[in-house]
Amino acid sequence: MNRKLYDAVFGCGEQKIDPFENTNVDFDRMIDDMRTVGYEITSLNIAEYVVIQELDEINREKHRIVESVQDRDDREDYCRENYGSSFKDIMALDPKTDFEWDLKSGKVILYLSPTVDYKSGVYNAVFRYALEDFSSKTGFEYRL
Repeated sequence: MNRKLYDAVFGCGEQKIDPFENTNVDFDRMIDDMRTVGYEITSLNIAEYVVIQELDEINREKHRIVESVQDRDDREDYCRENYGSSFKDIMALDPKTDFEWDLKSGKVILYLSPTVDYKSGVYNAVFRYALEDFSSKTGFEYRL
């Protein structure tokens, strides 16, 4: 890990903040994967990798929902009843591009891009528990 970058971003000595302190992921596997594809192992790249992995999981869940209801004649009503949003709105979600992340005050913060902020209601209706799970698993903060 790039110690200078880490210390510059997260502080030094007693004021050190560890953004991964509450992260419950398989770091050994993740670092092996990162080395395999040639990523430099830095705290910034690790945070990005964790975010990408978690957003991929939310994207897979979206595709599972879409596949399970796409052939239904009542898919709009079914989605509203079971997921709290319309099929059309669920289809419009793109977790890989809708979310952004940043490092602030030693925390990794995930938030919706300002250009798609209007989708927050749909994300909260459909993926509230997935986003809560993301926060509890990673220790990263999700902000509306």
